[in-house]
Order: sequence, then structure tokens, then C-alpha cells
Amino acid sequence: MSNLTPSPAEPTEEGSSIDDLFRELRAPITTIKTALSLLDSPNLKPTQRSKYLEMIRGECNRQNALLDGTTKLLEVEKQSLESGQANVADILPAVVGTFQPLAGERGISLSCNLPADLPLVSCSEAGLKQIVMNLLNNSLKFTLRGGAIYIYGAVQNNYVQLEFRDNGVGIPSADLPRIFDRFYRGRNLPPENQVSCAGLGLTVVQKILLRCGGSISVVSQVDTGSRFRVLLPIASGSM
Repeated sequence: MSNLTPSPAEPTEEGSSIDDLFRELRAPITTIKTALSLLDSPNLKPTQRSKYLEMIRGECNRQNALLDGTTKLLEVEKQSLESGQANVADILPAVVGTFQPLAGERGISLSCNLPADLPLVSCSEAGLKQIVMNLLNNSLKFTLRGGAIYIYGAVQNNYVQLEFRDNGVGIPSADLPRIFDRFYRGRNLPPENQVSCAGLGLTVVQKILLRCGGSISVVSQVDTGSRFRVLLPIASGSM
């Protein structure tokens, strides 16, 4: 028979994803409840109180990042990002401009070098913005103060190629096969960025690219940096 129902011992991918989501969303709440119970201790020292309050703030930020990332992922999976055409040369510099204050605050140089005559790509404007925002967020999280992020664009056969390069902490080779998995957070992510990382940004990027016929690849080395290469199909008739 061709129509088989998976047994309970072998959950579907969708069921497994939902279980993972609930587990991730529960984790910050569990930590917050524990910290709140410890704050009730009558013998709590001021330093301990500060520690638990900081823990609560961090877990609230993590919960917010998880909810935000999950919402974006659901939008992609429900195909709410409609198909269309987008002008990379207009959209990408505008998005980069919104990240300049944050990069400056962290002491990170952020630059963008694109040809003015790049053709339109087959991707919705909303989808392209999500790709750029998530890749920039990822680079900022893995780049230390004094580092730099560079974005380049070029035409590569029937695609517009975008490269996001940084000289950050890099990704261990053992982690590379898993970086697009849901909720996966790099082991060498700087501690100050752990709480704001939901592990969904690269998953969203990959799913948007798959829907518009594009792709993403990465080359990275620990203590040297990473290079993410995005290929977006050129829109019909725009060359």
C-alpha cells in the first residue's frame, strides 16, 4: 500500500518541528520561574539579586527573539511572502543603512559595494529584506568589537550573487552542516549575544531562497571569519 501513516515512534518532520518549538519556547519560562523563586529567599545577597534579575532580563530577551523568529518562519512556510521582483541595488543599501547605528555602537565597520546596474531578481521585496536583515544580524552577532562586515554584489550567470563577509569568530567546521537547522546556535557565539539568538535567522533565509529558486552557501574558519554567498535568480526580461 502506498498511503502509509507514520507510527508514533516515528514522528513526522512537522510534528518534530512543533515539539522542538514548544521545547524552545518553554526553556526561557522555566529559567525565569526558577530565578523568581530564588528572589523570594530572605537571605539573598544584593549581588545574587542582581544576578537573578539579569538572568530574567536575558531570558525575556531570548523569549522575544524566539517569538519574533518563529513568526517570520511561519510567514515563510505559509507562503505569505508573495512572489515578485525586487531591486537589489535599491533595497540592500537601504537595509544596510538601518544597521549602521547598531554596527557603530558595537564598534564594527559595515560597508556595502554594489554595481548600480544590477538586474531585478525574482524575489519579493519583503523576502529580500528578510534575507539581508537576517544575514546582517548573523554577521553582527559573530563579529567582535573592532571587526568589519563587507557586502558585495555581482552578476553570476543567471543570478545576482551577494556576498556577506565578516572577520568575526568564524564557525567550527563541525558546526557548518547544522547552521541552517531550526534553533541551532553556534557554540562559539559571543556570550553577550547568546540571549538574543533564537537560532532561526539562517533557517528563514534558506527557506525564502528555496521558494524563489535561489541558494545559499557558506565558507568559514574559526578566528578568521565567515563568507555567506547568496544566489538570487535574475527576473525574466530584466537583462
